[in-house]
Amino acid sequence: MVVLSDPAAGAGSGAVAPLVAAALFPSVHLRAEDFRRAVRQGYVAPDQPEARRQNVTALAATAQAAFAFASGGYQVVVEGSVAPTALDAFRRESRATGAALHYVVLNGGVVLNGRGAVDRGAVAEAGGPATGDTEAEAMADTVLAGLRRGAYLLGW
Repeated sequence: MVVLSDPAAGAGSGAVAPLVAAALFPSVHLRAEDFRRAVRQGYVAPDQPEARRQNVTALAATAQAAFAFASGGYQVVVEGSVAPTALDAFRRESRATGAALHYVVLNGGVVLNGRGAVDRGAVAEAGGPATGDTEAEAMADTVLAGLRRGAYLLGW
């Protein structure tokens, strides 16, 4: 299980998440935004205070779907904003299914571990920092290197 978070617009998970999913086998790529946008009647812009119930529900549905796939043997990449304070739904599903939970933060061309520190080991293993036209590929390589080392593994 992999959670990619893009806390700021343009952080890069939209380009990186599909690359990470493509490198894993078998894999599934889920977009948390798709679960929120599934609301047809009563949709509230997610940044509004009255959207809390909608956001919590959509995130729980995302986590349940992700871990259903993980329980079926798939490597799952979840793309979307999943702030550390919102990880409870994913932790609950991880405990319930026994599937591992990894938390990666993409922030402006930098890959952070779930504790907010730059993942320098993965950057070095991937051949250096992300730059230029290949930034998404370099970030995906960094994420994959960190996953191999268990750098993003969260406990319950």
